[in-house]
Amino acid sequence: MALTLEEIAELQESSEKLLGFWMRIKLVFMKAFSEGEIAPDQESAYLQLKSEISRLNRGLSDKLTTGLKFEGEKMMEMLKNAMTMEHLRSQPISEKQNIYATWHRLFIKLTRTLGALEVMQMGYHPAVHRERLKSMAVTKKK
Repeated sequence: MALTLEEIAELQESSEKLLGFWMRIKLVFMKAFSEGEIAPDQESAYLQLKSEISRLNRGLSDKLTTGLKFEGEKMMEMLKNAMTMEHLRSQPISEKQNIYATWHRLFIKLTRTLGALEVMQMGYHPAVHRERLKSMAVTKKK
């Protein structure tokens, strides 16, 4: 079933918010991996950020069609394993590199989802156009 323009707009808005939160997560990682002191209010803000990401991710994962999904379950698994900023700081360098790599991979996938939604908002629906092309090819063969 194709998404309506209203549904696409809602998904686009939620994806934009999630992308903004995801970019803030990288700042948290950078702070956690630095030598600077981690204040209690920073830990609290990190936990709140994780909660907001979880809420948005749940809503998106329920509504996004298969071709638009961005591995939200891996995002949540990553944040679950990154319990606190102090916990992140205690990780070995190889794990910190893995965290950055995973963050980046998920950033790319989320950006692709957002880009696809923006294109769909302009009226292009890849699955519909793909089916039209297939039917046109079958018609030409006859």
